Amino acid sequence: MCAAIVAVVCSILPASAQYYRTTHVEDLQMHSGFQVSGKLADRWGVVWGEELYFGNNISQFQKLYSRVMLHYYLKPNLTLSPMVMHIINTPSKEHTMVYDMNVIYTHRIDRLAITLRGGTRVQDNLSAVEVDRVVKPATELLARAHVAVAYRASEQLEPFANIESFLILNPATCKMMPDGANRNPYTYTVGYYPTRLRSNVGFKWHINSNNILSFYWRYDHTQSKHLNLSIVGKELYGIITAKRTNNFVGVFYDYKF
Repeated sequence: MCAAIVAVVCSILPASAQYYRTTHVEDLQMHSGFQVSGKLADRWGVVWGEELYFGNNISQFQKLYSRVMLHYYLKPNLTLSPMVMHIINTPSKEHTMVYDMNVIYTHRIDRLAITLRGGTRVQDNLSAVEVDRVVKPATELLARAHVAVAYRASEQLEPFANIESFLILNPATCKMMPDGANRNPYTYTVGYYPTRLRSNVGFKWHINSNNILSFYWRYDHTQSKHLNLSIVGKELYGIITAKRTNNFVGVFYDYKF
């Protein structure tokens, strides 16, 4: 958890390359979806959720996140939570599997709840292919840290705020195939870097004990790196970084049983 929090305030570690280029993308997006959660037994709980992302100033459906999470309650305020998630990126037709293991600690002071969550994430792109000789990184291992604050102002209203960061733990090694079928591929290491920082500010509307609606504003800063074997028609390789700073409007429905 500490490594991921430190990553929020650290700059990207340098990586040597013959070419380095940064692109920046920004637009208004929307995050929406629903989840069903509840207890299966004394110490076991489950969460199933579907999340939808709309980009290009909320004009295009871009991503679908399908996730299942188990909760094992070690203590009333301490939980172990493994999660499996499938991501479909509709514009690029990429499929990604995500495997999380989280430890969640919640401290309550009257109506105030402070939640700390830390863990690891394995992210595997199932459909990574070479397009225009761009090679994407292999399976990545990340650290995840999350801090959240919520206050139950009334029976129905619960304002909240949170911040979350991700840091790559394994140097993402890319395999690159030079021109010609008879030439051996070689690898290049991208290196360690913080991939994502995001935060949410909003409120939950508790319709009743089973139904909750959340309205929020999300800030999301994502950095991704990949290698390009050929730059300007020459046999050079370099690191291309894409930085995306997006603001989201969010509406989410939660059913508890």
